[in-house]
Amino acid sequence: MRSWEICRFEIAYQSRRVSTWLYFPVLLTLTYHMTREIYIDNARRDGYFFNAPFVIAVMTFYGTLMGLLIAPQLAGDAAARDVQTRMDPLFYTTPVGKAAYLRGRFLAAFILYAVILWAVPLGLLLAAVVPGPEAELIGPFRPAAYLGAYLSLALPNAFVATTFLFSMAALGRLAMASYLGSLLLFIVVGFSRLFVAGTLEWWELAKLLDPFGWTVLAELSRVWTPVEKSTRLIGLQGSLLSNRFLWIGIALGVLALTHLRFRLAHHTAGAWWSRGARRADQETPMGDATVHVAPRVRRTFGLATHARQLLTVARESFQEIVTSWGGLVLAGMVALAALAAVSATQIDHMGVPLFATAERITAFLAAPMTSPQEVFGMIVPLLIVIYAGELVWQEREARLSEITGAAPVPEWVCFLGKFVGLGLVLVALQALMMAAGILSQVLLGHFDFEIGLYARIFIGLQLPDYLLFALLALVVHVLVNHKYVGHLVVVVAYGFMVFSPALGVEHNLLIYASDPGWTYSDMRGFEPFIGPWVWFKFYWAAWALLLAVAATLLWVRGNEADLGSRLALARRRFTRRAAGLAAVAVALILTLGGFIFYNTNVLNAYQTASDGQARRAGYERRYGQYKSVPQPQPTAINLNVEIYPEHRAAEIRGTFRLVNTSAAAIGSVHLATNPAVTTTGIRLDRPAKNVLTDDEFGHRIYALEAPLQPGESLQLDFEVHFKPRGFPNRGMDASVVTNGTYFTNDAWLPAIGYQADRELRSAGDRRKYGLAARPETPVLDDVEARRDAGGAARISFEAVVGTGEGQVAVAPGRLRRTWTQGGRRYFHYATDAPIGNHYAFFSAAYAVHEARWNDTWIEIFHHPTHAWNVDRMARSVQASLDYYTQQFGRYPHGQLRFVEQPGDGVAAHASPVNISYEEGFSLLNPGADPRDIDLPFAVTAHEVAHQWWGATLTPAPVEGAAVLTESLAWYSAMQVVEQTFGREHLRRLLSMMREVYAAPRTRAEVPLLRATDSFLTYRKGPFAMYALREYAGTEQVNGALRRLLERHGSGTPPLATSLDLYRELQAVIPQSLHYLLVDLFETNTFWELATQGVTAKQTETGTWQVTLDVKTRKVVVDTAGVETEVPMDDLIEVGVFTAAKAAGPGEPLYLQMHRMRSGEHRITVMVASKPARAGIDPRNLLIDVEGDDNLKEITRLAGQKR
Repeated sequence: MRSWEICRFEIAYQSRRVSTWLYFPVLLTLTYHMTREIYIDNARRDGYFFNAPFVIAVMTFYGTLMGLLIAPQLAGDAAARDVQTRMDPLFYTTPVGKAAYLRGRFLAAFILYAVILWAVPLGLLLAAVVPGPEAELIGPFRPAAYLGAYLSLALPNAFVATTFLFSMAALGRLAMASYLGSLLLFIVVGFSRLFVAGTLEWWELAKLLDPFGWTVLAELSRVWTPVEKSTRLIGLQGSLLSNRFLWIGIALGVLALTHLRFRLAHHTAGAWWSRGARRADQETPMGDATVHVAPRVRRTFGLATHARQLLTVARESFQEIVTSWGGLVLAGMVALAALAAVSATQIDHMGVPLFATAERITAFLAAPMTSPQEVFGMIVPLLIVIYAGELVWQEREARLSEITGAAPVPEWVCFLGKFVGLGLVLVALQALMMAAGILSQVLLGHFDFEIGLYARIFIGLQLPDYLLFALLALVVHVLVNHKYVGHLVVVVAYGFMVFSPALGVEHNLLIYASDPGWTYSDMRGFEPFIGPWVWFKFYWAAWALLLAVAATLLWVRGNEADLGSRLALARRRFTRRAAGLAAVAVALILTLGGFIFYNTNVLNAYQTASDGQARRAGYERRYGQYKSVPQPQPTAINLNVEIYPEHRAAEIRGTFRLVNTSAAAIGSVHLATNPAVTTTGIRLDRPAKNVLTDDEFGHRIYALEAPLQPGESLQLDFEVHFKPRGFPNRGMDASVVTNGTYFTNDAWLPAIGYQADRELRSAGDRRKYGLAARPETPVLDDVEARRDAGGAARISFEAVVGTGEGQVAVAPGRLRRTWTQGGRRYFHYATDAPIGNHYAFFSAAYAVHEARWNDTWIEIFHHPTHAWNVDRMARSVQASLDYYTQQFGRYPHGQLRFVEQPGDGVAAHASPVNISYEEGFSLLNPGADPRDIDLPFAVTAHEVAHQWWGATLTPAPVEGAAVLTESLAWYSAMQVVEQTFGREHLRRLLSMMREVYAAPRTRAEVPLLRATDSFLTYRKGPFAMYALREYAGTEQVNGALRRLLERHGSGTPPLATSLDLYRELQAVIPQSLHYLLVDLFETNTFWELATQGVTAKQTETGTWQVTLDVKTRKVVVDTAGVETEVPMDDLIEVGVFTAAKAAGPGEPLYLQMHRMRSGEHRITVMVASKPARAGIDPRNLLIDVEGDDNLKEITRLAGQKR
């Protein structure tokens, strides 16, 4: 009964506060706007209802995550108010039991929080009923979806959050502890989802570790189809039920611990490090004290005094934060979490370690402050939110505000001192992160620390963002003059900074502390990002100065809390000096803002994301009528390229030889230009009239005086100029830099005809702009797409490329000669055979690693300090050329190059002759991989294979095109790996590639013949080809690929599709295996195979009889996710193996195909030696998502002779 009375009193007390109910409309408004801004476009794109049960569940989770800003006030105030108001000695003497006290206070906080969270479903409902989304996006109103999400997500999350925050505040006897607990919960949620699940891909563990169920929802997002997201209700079942049981149980345990540890007694103990000093003071007798008489001194209050006062305030503010247990714990947690994350992942790619260079470590740790995908990037801003409020309210909560307010300390000293103190904490945190990064390098065995790079990034680039935000947080708390509302306003401001692009605000002049962004690479350094970054930081520093002046004017002294008194004081404080500072700030804002606006909106075209979409829609509306108009195709290209790295400029003079390859006369030439460059000097070698020049959409039309007849040609001359003017709002163009120039012909050079790749592709975007519906990718049987020869055109290429002294320029073709002229280096390239019309230019201070294969030169152009993998890359090129020429035909060029380009990715891209790779690929360290997988060798072989699958065989731009490029390239690379290193190395590589199956994903996919998804083409496709090879034989499968190249390798229409590959395979695969072709390519088939148990018995002759109990099933899954079991009469491999020497299954004792139907089977085989493991489909040849249960250890050995 007393618990209920205390609960009612607490509810009534907190309900009288305006801030308590202010949270409700704020949370409702945030939910409404986030849902509208994010999920309308998502529903259009992904094909589910805007108000689908899945959307309701996900937004309910986000509502509870936002609720972590609200819960600390409710729980912390309920738990620690008596202590902080000094009422605990009086209150604890009342006849109230500890259990009743804690239970009543806790229930009140939980009930208030649960009521406020009703704002989330109300906001979701409002988002669905307010006009805006198209009618077809709105599904039926289902109250069960809202109620189920609230009961299964919001209410349990509220209970868990209230429990932890209340307990921390009660045991710490400090309301601020609840804010630290809120931050800790936020970190655990983000760490579980983004790191444990996202990075480590330990999904089962992450689903249990995540206290709010985000990881469970993320898994459902991957495995549910759009139909399931629109129809299935999310409730307490499966992984979510386990998660709820676990965390509610943990919360109950925390409550029990709180009850055990809490004391209804006056609390006098402070921090542990102060107890000894305090005990010594208490033990000192009064008689031993010495009385000192303070001398009279002259009291002066000049600048020197104010400086000392400022330093004192800063020192005390710094000490207040770092010496509190929360400050120390969180600071240590930041460093340890960063260190653990770096060490746990080994900075790897697909499990292969990367060299732990300072570039990689800082890229991992120095997350942008406004990146919602990075947990570490959001920790420090949330710390700032907490501690800014504590510093502003420090004296008032200690009941010392009247004393400090009467002290002869100017307002600006108080404000600036607290800002400096908070700034010093941020400096210390950044130093801690630097130390964590360096220690990580030590642990990972890399000792080139690059301290200067750490300092430039953590102190020079990241710290200013934190300082600007810290000043904003302090200003908000001063202006709002309510601690909890101040916290809320600061977090809302931070949310606006993070999500402003989604809210339609994209200009960096309008988003506090924002800038165009920056990246670092070993090749190009920070270029060209630092200049614009500095201008924006000066601009926001001017705003910070103006805000600081406002905070100083409205600084609260004593009991001057009402707005009228504060405004009256502000008028008196608005002295000539304050006015001068404000005027300087305004002048800087206008000057710097005007300069920035001139750069972003005058010198460069300012364009939002929606502007870009509208531009693409406008291009299609205006020029889509010319999509099918015949155009001449380039057959020869001659370029003179001048690159000026030191000026970030380039000029190109070019000539295209265009031939009418169609059967009709061509009356006009359509030319598409690129907005990144200026295209001038366009001339045709026959009479023509420029009838249209549209610079907005980059389209020109030249009407020929005499039509170009079939087979006739013409010459097109042009000039292209690249010279950045100022800087844009976002996306600095780093095509030409001092070191590491890289650009492609597609990005700069004019193109012939209507450009279909400029169109909007997604169904949602097309519907939004009123364009006709069509598949994102042309369907497999699109006859017109097969006749589109533009992407497969073959050209002869020649170029002279000039660049700065000390650099090497690279272009396609054989290097005919090189020379130096006028302090510049020139390189003349020409191809030995026609190439596809997609190529790139490079210029940097490269080191070159050379090798040969027969008459083919192999060159690897790399950054001088990135030579770790060049030897293995060269060996892979040699092995690949040797194998591919034997199996698929000769390589037509006399050279093959790999060229490094700036970028931290591990990606590579194959163009004719030249294959580019980003810097991250150079950092792969396979020697440190315990699995002993040579990933650089395999990836190199994959990219070399594209010289056949992509360069020679160019598929039609339809569904399944990537099967002919990516799938066949990986299948080819697998064979090179096997031939070079053996079958066991290939097994390890395939095992690594199959790890992607461990991540949750839907089985609802199109058949492989129609695949466009990267998972299907990079993983399922190669596995299907490898399985077919193992079933039918290498000669049969590779022979089919040879014939495919012979028939479709010319690049002339009709272009090849996956159906052509399928027909070639059908021609060589035995009829008995045609069912496998259907399962692998025509239907989306999955096998469900499991070995349930294995026993072995030694016979009298010394052989071993092995008995396997297995279960088999086969299903076909359609695009809606409907599974249909199909009859099974398949050949499936059965294997028996010796004991494993490493991670593999051991040496095979038996490996044979058995024909099996669906159901349970008992299989008995005889082997000559002692077996250790056995199973069905042990090499995972068939598509089985749960492949780990195929092999089993032999559980019982009987009859073994001794």
